[in-house]
Amino acid sequence: MEKRQHVYDHRLRELVRTTGDTGVATRLGVPRSTAQGWLRGDDRDVVSCDVLNMETVALQAEVVKLRRRISVLVTIVRLLVVLVRLSGARLEGRRLPESTR
Repeated sequence: MEKRQHVYDHRLRELVRTTGDTGVATRLGVPRSTAQGWLRGDDRDVVSCDVLNMETVALQAEVVKLRRRISVLVTIVRLLVVLVRLSGARLEGRRLPESTR
């Protein structure tokens, strides 16, 4: 069986590097040798989501915009459900017809 390598949060790694205190990580269960390796290791590139870099006001504006979009989509789904019911389409208890091929 192959031993899986643990992956730790880059912010924890950065905190250990900035403070030079490996105790921060070891108290959270990170092996001492791993935390010490963070002190002497190279910086790694971190792939992050763009929302982590956005200002609070920009995030709030995006939330308002997305809520408005969700409201429109919910309305459309409700209309589609009403249209399906009015058309008389029912899925329960019916088999699809066999193919003519």
